[in-house]
Amino acid sequence: MCPNPALDRLQVVERFTPFEVNRVVDVQSLPGGKGMIVCRGARRLGAAVTAHGFVGGFVGEVIRRGCEDLGVADRHVQILGDTRVTPVVIERATGRSTVLNERGPTVSADEQEQLAAGLAAAVRLGDVVVSTGSLPPGSAPDLHATIARSALRRGATALVDAHGDALARVIDDAREHGPGDGLLVVKPNAHELGGILGRDLSDPADLLAAVRDLHGLTGATFVVTSGAFGSVWVGAGAQLTADSPVVDTVNATGSGDAFLAGLAVALGRGEDPAAALTQAAAMGAANAASLAPDVDPDLVTKLREHVTVTAL
Repeated sequence: MCPNPALDRLQVVERFTPFEVNRVVDVQSLPGGKGMIVCRGARRLGAAVTAHGFVGGFVGEVIRRGCEDLGVADRHVQILGDTRVTPVVIERATGRSTVLNERGPTVSADEQEQLAAGLAAAVRLGDVVVSTGSLPPGSAPDLHATIARSALRRGATALVDAHGDALARVIDDAREHGPGDGLLVVKPNAHELGGILGRDLSDPADLLAAVRDLHGLTGATFVVTSGAFGSVWVGAGAQLTADSPVVDTVNATGSGDAFLAGLAVALGRGEDPAAALTQAAAMGAANAASLAPDVDPDLVTKLREHVTVTAL
């Protein structure tokens, strides 16, 4: 579920200087937003993908055409508002990027009900439902939690990547109801998780302790990325860490989403936690080596050989 897709407009400059005229040397436009990047990554791995979310206006039609081009089944709800555009300025000399995130169009209660009903009707036992990204204005603050709970009731795996209040509500829902009949996987990064806990989780030991506590309180599996420290998996029967393969970074934007795509595909194929974490780490690194948020499957295969997973 990708509630707030966007048209990503990538503009490459040699050096980015704020408050001055910057000459653009390359431009790419493609369907984006966290959910669409996950869809693209999953398709690169050969998975069958359906996109649910909100689209509207001319940019919304671009998103729909992008789904068709990718071979993604388009189940977006048509809304009255206009889908957002996200300018991304990439500094070629350093690989650093500056992202201007629009809030997105306002969605109505009726449009949200259409989205929830469409997903509920589509989900089957054994499916993987990914719910990710910012919530557009007008959204219920517990939309991610609602979608995840609906998937879990149907015996699906619910994989959630949210931040702020939306992330807190997913965790609160899991604390109250448990994982249910499916598998709940919560995948924030360390900064996002620390934000809702009111703690600095930049130290790996602090992060691991916090994640273990949350797993004990909720029964959910937590997979948390932490930049140069790699990632940690804490769930029933498995506690693991994985490093991140080193690549020449071109643009790291979307690497967390590529990681999420690799995780979702591996879980959908029944791979064990170590294999799933290996694929996710390779996907995140491969994305950073690309100008656009995308991955080369051959590079992903090579990078898997350079991921070290350690049992805790």
